[in-house]
Amino acid sequence: MHSVRFFLAMDTVSLITLGCPKNTVDSERMHRLLERNGYRVSEDATEADVVVVNTCGFIQPAKEESISTVLEAADLKVHANCKGLIVTGCLAERYQTELQDDLTEADLILGLKDEKDIVSHCDRLLGNRREDPLKGLDDRHLLTPAHWAYLRISDGCDRTCSFCAIPGIRGGNISVAIEELVREAGHLVKHGCRELALIAQDTMRYGADLYGSPRLPDLLRELIAIDGLDWIRLLYTYPTGWRDELVDLLANEPKLCAYVDMPLQHASDPILKSMNRGTTQAGTRKLVYRLRDAVPNLTIRSSVIVGYPGETEDRFEEMLAFLEEMRFNRLVAFSYSHEENTAAGLLIDDVEEDVKVERINRVMEMQEAITTEITEAMIGQTMRVLIDRPSDDPDYDWIGRTRMDAPEIDGEVLIYGQGGRGLFADVDIVDANGYDLIGKVVDVESPGELTLLSVAPAG
Repeated sequence: MHSVRFFLAMDTVSLITLGCPKNTVDSERMHRLLERNGYRVSEDATEADVVVVNTCGFIQPAKEESISTVLEAADLKVHANCKGLIVTGCLAERYQTELQDDLTEADLILGLKDEKDIVSHCDRLLGNRREDPLKGLDDRHLLTPAHWAYLRISDGCDRTCSFCAIPGIRGGNISVAIEELVREAGHLVKHGCRELALIAQDTMRYGADLYGSPRLPDLLRELIAIDGLDWIRLLYTYPTGWRDELVDLLANEPKLCAYVDMPLQHASDPILKSMNRGTTQAGTRKLVYRLRDAVPNLTIRSSVIVGYPGETEDRFEEMLAFLEEMRFNRLVAFSYSHEENTAAGLLIDDVEEDVKVERINRVMEMQEAITTEITEAMIGQTMRVLIDRPSDDPDYDWIGRTRMDAPEIDGEVLIYGQGGRGLFADVDIVDANGYDLIGKVVDVESPGELTLLSVAPAG
């Protein structure tokens, strides 16, 4: 702790963000609070007076990455300019008492509710005293490009999946009011955003706490009405939450990307029951066919857990056969992580680690072949692509995405031809490379048609 001094505008904070998009939104809010109150926020931790590590604490590999990142940041106290180290995020929320005792390298361990006071905490570490009151949060400072953003519609989760620690970390589902989300989305669009990716622990439960029943379709209709917003993408949908109203909206509204992110976790009924997923393989199959029948050219992204307690070879093979039948466009497999304070944590973690690795490899090898077949079938088509950034590869000019591709997690389109960041282009697909497509621009918006501004307002 440093002696008291008046706040200096050159004080610098570096935010290191780990984990999921929900953490990204938390960091965007902290970033905005810091810059509104005079701090310079830098991506270069070596020049920072205070380093803030926004951690993930969901599963064991994420916890290990978080601790490693904190220890690396602690070295900056010796080898760089760092005078204070703050640890926040889900790991800090989940293990606050333990980290305060054991992670002595950190100066402050902040729970999630303390993040709104990040400026005061940085001031305290640096011994800063202010003459004027602190400015509150007005909007986020986007850590994504200006032309797309996450819109977090709720936080926490009401589900009781046996393997999941999130309800114990973030609590039950707490939704943001429709009018507040519409205001936030409108502000983002005004400053150049063309695509919103809706996120939550469970987007299907949106509004149940505020309005007595889920209200996701109502929110979507309000967002659809915003002029200038081109794409809306649904992430983190729960399979038992789908209703006809939402399916019909997805099928008929052009602004809704024909894209569904729907983690299934498994497909063997005994495992699904133990996971407390509230569905069966037959129910999941019926839902997938229903969605595909209703929405032409639907892209489905899913995830599964391998090595859950009781996953025999037969039950794994049952899941593998189901995945082969479903032929999801995108799929990722995770190794089961035995977490304390979860229902599954009381079970015996009876699948050996080498077996888990072998099963993940089998799932992903199968999925790679499926995805390759799907992408190669797109050769010869002309697709609308949102251009994200210039290409680092000299063989291409731009990198973009189709409606089939969520930012940061899915494939991309490698483009040659005229373009510009945040512009839509019609692209002839001429080749495919695994998860990615390769294409040539045949038509592109004029940059003069748009005003792409920084999303952070002045002052």
